[in-house]
Amino acid sequence: MDKKSAYLRFCCFLTGLSYPLIRNSSEQSVKNAKKYTGALLIIMLVWFFIGYCFATRYLHMGIGGGVIGGVLMSFVILQIERIIILSHHISWGGKLFRVILGLVMAILGALIMDQFTFQDDIELRKVQVLDIRVKEAIKTSENDIRMQVEELDSVLEISNTRLFALSEELQKRPVIITNYTTSSVTKDSSGNNVNSTTQRNTAIVDNPLKVEFDFLQAQITELNGKKFELLNSLTDLKRKKEEELKSATGFLDELTLLKEVIASNWVGMFVYALFLFFFLALELFILIMKLSDKESDYDKLVDHQMDIRIEMLQRLKA
Repeated sequence: MDKKSAYLRFCCFLTGLSYPLIRNSSEQSVKNAKKYTGALLIIMLVWFFIGYCFATRYLHMGIGGGVIGGVLMSFVILQIERIIILSHHISWGGKLFRVILGLVMAILGALIMDQFTFQDDIELRKVQVLDIRVKEAIKTSENDIRMQVEELDSVLEISNTRLFALSEELQKRPVIITNYTTSSVTKDSSGNNVNSTTQRNTAIVDNPLKVEFDFLQAQITELNGKKFELLNSLTDLKRKKEEELKSATGFLDELTLLKEVIASNWVGMFVYALFLFFFLALELFILIMKLSDKESDYDKLVDHQMDIRIEMLQRLKA
């Protein structure tokens, strides 16, 4: 089997045309088969990419799942285009349905492609929206934590004020000095006072306020530790909520962000229109080729076979 024959078999397999009839038809019919095959390969390749991107990004199916999604999308497109290729006479209803289907698929394809084209712009917009969503999600918890922090701040303010006052007092009077006298009397055997002595003593003790000062220092250290833990818990809460919202990549969310990005300037609208018309032209490519092609000898062979079958059935009935 030569290469031309093998490729022609592949063209017939892809388009659904009959290889024996094509082989016995003119060169124009062979060219038509190859032309339809080329158009099919282009369309299938584009939709394979779209299916792969959609499956990996929004369905989170990984590389293997993305390949399966791309193959399924290509298979669906192949069957739709085969209906057009194998239709000998296309009714107006069929044409209208194909145009509507092509428009829907063009809009869908343009949206998915724009999401990848404007991915960086969407990410920038997502950061802004994410900050708002995080604030809304942790609003109640944040308010509770901030109320606790405010209560701690008020207690700390009172304690620090008292500590400052105690510090000044202790600087002035670090110790308390107490003076006292002791007297002793010496008596003889008769009980008469012989000698008396008086001794002056000084007692130095720590200021009792130092105990309160040490207690306040320990209390302030403990309160600052609690305040630090509360602020850390608020930071951790924000971080976890951001990670949770970032991991949940929603198709509708990105569509909303895409709309905002596109509507923000005329360049985005122009690019979206280009993709839309590109996919619409791609979807209607085979339909337009089919309608513009003249009836080939392959079509006449198919009609001839049908006429022969009908004639044979009529003879059997007779």
